[in-house]
Amino acid sequence: MDNPYWHPYYKPHAIDFDEVRDLCFDAYSIIAASHAIAGLPGDEVGGPLHEYFLRTAEARLSDCLLTIAVRMRTFEDILSDEAKSEYDKVVLEHSGNGELGSIGWNDSSDRVDLTFREACNKIIHTKDFRPTYDNDSNDREENYAWGMTGIVELMGKFGKREWDVWLTAEEFLSACLHIANVVDPLPTEDEETAERE
Repeated sequence: MDNPYWHPYYKPHAIDFDEVRDLCFDAYSIIAASHAIAGLPGDEVGGPLHEYFLRTAEARLSDCLLTIAVRMRTFEDILSDEAKSEYDKVVLEHSGNGELGSIGWNDSSDRVDLTFREACNKIIHTKDFRPTYDNDSNDREENYAWGMTGIVELMGKFGKREWDVWLTAEEFLSACLHIANVVDPLPTEDEETAERE
């Protein structure tokens, strides 16, 4: 039996884009479910399902975004020059105009649009992961449910400089899905039907 170490082909990490798609779906579902309860009177929020959701939603969202970011950054790092050029074109469609969010530094009053690569890096290196919430503009002092807005604030340090990111989670997830679908296209409806038969 041959030693697998000496396999003659380049062997980068395997990226499972179906896993990326599933994680994007899970993250979006968490945000959407949370957003759906925003503004409900407090007496309408409760019971085992709501309690468990409210207790675990942030940790699960954090886990999904972190896993996605690691996969996407790893994928970018293993691309060949030719494939990287194609990848850059896809990523460019989701950059600019603050679509993904923005980054600010403690030593500057300016905020800069976030790139896809930087969004992944900041998710990976954040020290404080904080989804933002809204109660559907009800009075803060009254008993109304708070739901995630879809903006996640990330905070951390680069050397001695502190940074904070406002990440537009839906745009980030859409960019990840777009990349996944370009790199590993989903089967067409005809192909799925043929597989079932």
